[in-house]
Amino acid sequence: MKRKKAKAITMITLSLALLLTACGAEKEEKKADTGSSKSSESSKSSSDESDKVFGTFESETLEGEAVSDDIFSKADLTMVNIWGTFCGPCIREMPDLGELSREYAEKGVQIVGLVSDVGEAKNEKAEEIVSTTKADYTHIIASQDLMSGILSSVNVVPTTIFVDKDGNQVGEVYSGARDKAEWAGIIDKLLGEI
Repeated sequence: MKRKKAKAITMITLSLALLLTACGAEKEEKKADTGSSKSSESSKSSSDESDKVFGTFESETLEGEAVSDDIFSKADLTMVNIWGTFCGPCIREMPDLGELSREYAEKGVQIVGLVSDVGEAKNEKAEEIVSTTKADYTHIIASQDLMSGILSSVNVVPTTIFVDKDGNQVGEVYSGARDKAEWAGIIDKLLGEI
């Protein structure tokens, strides 16, 4: 009982922190898109362990299936969209992400959602959002590994990070929501770099 209570408090604290600092934040300027400088991430070696932004983790999908960092090996490029059930901009971009997931599947690209404020599978609110938005790609819940890892450094939702087959970061970290055309342009550019 104590463990469940502690987990609930942790999830509430994480949710409130993300809500207060993140949701609806203005898009940051896209310095890398101006061509003025090259992203340091793209010049790093793919074998560099420091690029493995998600590290080693174990979690579950929203449906309750076991999942780990091996999920990245299923595609040449994985777009990880970190979102929250409380975040309007996150939810508004999910229909576009669902379409992109279906359109790019044959091109070696997968989209994975990481639900930042859900710590247990079968969460009704998250499942309803995924169903309503037709964001029918894999969604991972915030396990302890992910909360103490990548989620501890995320200040804005949505935040999107691209990784290669080995889990190495590709390109920059994207804060804020974007429309389908913007994401397609970013995906096409990154596919050309890997």
